[in-house]
Amino acid sequence: MKINKDTNFLELIPKRKVGIEKTEDNKVKLLIPRFKNKLAQKYLIPKFQSKHIEAKLDEYGSTCITLSNGERNIYEIAKIMKEQFGEKIEPVYERVSKYFGMMHSKGFVELIEKEEN
Repeated sequence: MKINKDTNFLELIPKRKVGIEKTEDNKVKLLIPRFKNKLAQKYLIPKFQSKHIEAKLDEYGSTCITLSNGERNIYEIAKIMKEQFGEKIEPVYERVSKYFGMMHSKGFVELIEKEEN
């Protein structure tokens, strides 16, 4: 989705486009497909190799990606992170916005505009 310049970034709703897996230390790994095409996955990936590339996230990234389920907007996620991490994550709104902008540009999350009724 192309983001409109008039859109307030904090009002966008992030939704994961890749799988996640929790690790023992309560962090998250992103499961990024090696190939999007099913035929390429079947014939180009060696038999005993994973179909996914694993990207380990730190505690902030793990919390952000876990909360991005398509229900909360970026402002709400940043508020939860501020409550959870306190002063360590300041400036929280800028950091979380930049994080989701990067994840969107890489194709790991989709940013959805809330529909007005």
